[in-house]
Amino acid sequence: MKQVADLMIKNVITLKEDDSLATAKTLMHDKNIRNIPIVNDNGECVGMLTQREYLRHAFYLVSQFGTQQITKKEEQTPISKAMSKDILTIAPDIDLSTAAEFFIENKYGCLPVVENDKLVGILTPVDFVKLAHAMLIKTE
Repeated sequence: MKQVADLMIKNVITLKEDDSLATAKTLMHDKNIRNIPIVNDNGECVGMLTQREYLRHAFYLVSQFGTQQITKKEEQTPISKAMSKDILTIAPDIDLSTAAEFFIENKYGCLPVVENDKLVGILTPVDFVKLAHAMLIKTE
């Protein structure tokens, strides 16, 4: 049976808690990603910034300071103010079927893959769609 390590994205784009929301916004746009793991100096995953959390905080900033101030406020706001610290992670040796069941039963956009407390990858529902597509092509 295949494991999470066989499907996960290994070259993960990360940020740190003190990086700005503006940096995260640019990264999400430029790399076309919706989830950014937040790591500390030891490579441990300490949180996750999702597109939804970013937008929620951006709307808050607009409501407090207006649209004219949003760029300045995003530059001044650390990711730690918007990220989720209560995150679920998965180990690289977990069976893919178990990970698939998790995504089917929960509305998570990604799971950080952690081994020995270090972030080693990320797994998303899109990875399963790519796997299904590759399997469909093989059967044609």
